[in-house]
Amino acid sequence: MSGAASRAHHMVDNVAEKASPAVQTATAAAHQTIDKVATAGAQAAEWVSSNSKQLAKKSAAVADAASGQVRARPLISVAGALVLGYFIGRIFR
Repeated sequence: MSGAASRAHHMVDNVAEKASPAVQTATAAAHQTIDKVATAGAQAAEWVSSNSKQLAKKSAAVADAASGQVRARPLISVAGALVLGYFIGRIFR
């Protein structure tokens, strides 16, 4: 029994030695991927923070223009919204 256990330990050690380079390669690849994702996330966050004021101004301008059109032509706006809603409903059925 002792010989079988010794052979099993030896086999486990051999497998561990052979698997070690593969594990190290996989670990290095995982670290590189994490670094790339972190860099991309940081760049996206920086872009959002630097452009957030401009985006807010643009969305406010679009909302003001849309509300101005609705105030100027309320019946046409409601009719257009109903037609658009009807067609969107037909598309998603």
